[in-house]
Amino acid sequence: MTYPLLIFDLDGTLIDSAVDIASSLNRTLEAYKKTPLLHEVIVAHIGEGLRQLLSDFFPEYQNNPQASAAIEQLFLRLYEEEMYKTTRPFPGVLEFLQNYPGPLGVVTNKNEDPARKILHHLGFEAIPWLAIFGADSLPERKPHPLPLLEMMRRAGRGPNETYMIGDGTPDMRAAQSAGVPAIAVEFGYTKLEILQKYGPITKLSSYAQLHNLIRELINR
Repeated sequence: MTYPLLIFDLDGTLIDSAVDIASSLNRTLEAYKKTPLLHEVIVAHIGEGLRQLLSDFFPEYQNNPQASAAIEQLFLRLYEEEMYKTTRPFPGVLEFLQNYPGPLGVVTNKNEDPARKILHHLGFEAIPWLAIFGADSLPERKPHPLPLLEMMRRAGRGPNETYMIGDGTPDMRAAQSAGVPAIAVEFGYTKLEILQKYGPITKLSSYAQLHNLIRELINR
């Protein structure tokens, strides 16, 4: 059996990082004399990448590159202090990755440096990743298909031998654009009914079911 290439999103898919991201954003908002927000409000904006997240909550600085860069640097500094506090792998994810015999990759809209630091901290460094692409790794990021196309090129796999697994609309849209079937993560940060609008081939309810799910998809 030839096992397909599995491309994973990070936040909301491999790891539950919402609380630490929300705490970092609220500290950034407070530094700019803005009212902190409920975590669930912030979580709804996770997935498009850092710049979009900050743009959503600091819209007055969208056309001011210098001010936007200062906000981004502040967030990153605060996130360095927060990102290991509560972030954890989702249940069963490490067990699945350690036992999966096919190629594996990460495509996230988090910048590559913090993505790699968190993966290392949480014990993912032993996984034989084909590549870890962040928002700043390539000329384009999700929902552009380039990260998926480059991952497939490195794996020597085509779209019919690849699955994109993610919890965000950028994951679903990138998969559509790359011609790759998507698996929608039900326990992530975007409601399943929103993800289903983009035609995922199936949904993932827990990592305990993923081995069998992949086998079923292979045998269709």
